[in-house]
Amino acid sequence: MKIRILAAMVVILLMAMPVLATGPEGDISVEADGYGISKNDALLQAKREAVSSGIGTFLISETEVKNFMLQKDMILTRTVGAVKSYKILAESQDGDTFQVKISAVVSMASIKQDLVALKILLESMDKPRMMVLISEENGNAAETAILDFLNEKEFELVDAAAVAALMDKDEALIRKATEGDPVAAAQLGAANGAEFVVVGKVIKSSANNEMLGDVGMVSGQANITAKVINCSNARIIASKSARGAAAHISVDSAMEKASEKAARKLMDNKLFEKIIAAFQDMVNNGMTLEVTVTNVPDYKTQKAVQKLIKGLEVSSVSKRGFGGGKLKLSVVFRGNTDAFADSIDGKTVNGRKLSVIDIAGSQIKIKLQ
Repeated sequence: MKIRILAAMVVILLMAMPVLATGPEGDISVEADGYGISKNDALLQAKREAVSSGIGTFLISETEVKNFMLQKDMILTRTVGAVKSYKILAESQDGDTFQVKISAVVSMASIKQDLVALKILLESMDKPRMMVLISEENGNAAETAILDFLNEKEFELVDAAAVAALMDKDEALIRKATEGDPVAAAQLGAANGAEFVVVGKVIKSSANNEMLGDVGMVSGQANITAKVINCSNARIIASKSARGAAAHISVDSAMEKASEKAARKLMDNKLFEKIIAAFQDMVNNGMTLEVTVTNVPDYKTQKAVQKLIKGLEVSSVSKRGFGGGKLKLSVVFRGNTDAFADSIDGKTVNGRKLSVIDIAGSQIKIKLQ
């Protein structure tokens, strides 16, 4: 009896889902609506809804019916996948609310080789700027290789000349950053207008090889370890390492080529895919905003502020601290910082107005008037 009831529930749920068209490699075509405080915000919400509807339905029909139990929590709270292409079908405005209807092709497959889908992803994140800072003795082959890789993928990059100039100063901070200190890395990145920074260190060496020695060549080897830091909150979104080897008649040239190979391998096989996965998660499931509310007089009021924020378009709200009139929260918001600011600015708590007074990256400061 239980089996029949559960089977009937699954059938009813699938019948209630929108009709989708599936294509090669699991591509799914779906129509979706988005609403927001601006056209761009409404478009982002439509893309997110397309992914949620398309991939959520795919998961239900293909993988989430297990042991006669529907694993709905994953579908309802977390989505994966990416918009590969889209077309705006209609757009309108009603007062301060914008609506956008799109037809989109959604895929669960990795988009690291799909430049069109990658471009859509980066546009959905307002084209974040990346900074690359790699410590390498006697050279910068690894840093150049990573910059070339990201440039080929059409990332917005901090000017390499500015980074080179930076390497000549703030030595202590640079050393801490390249050795893996996320706070130092975030500080350097933010100071140079980057939203994300790739920091790392290369260790190079040479070795004698009997076979290579017979033809007058030496072996160069390089190990690179790198992290990608969100500059607005010093969170590590990816961390990987790789190794490269190369041969040359010159020891320095062999090590330089090995360093370049290690960096390219790092991006090709490991780090880039982690970056894209992190970006997709931010777009699909929300970005973490660090929110500070000042002039909060008591415990009761800070509870009321949290309740208000939970009623917005948020996935979660976590309290990081309360004291001295300051309430610190980590908010996973399904939109960007401007959309969050617009949604909360002017709202009232216990008869007092909330005013956004500062925005820097994903850090937002609000004052309770």
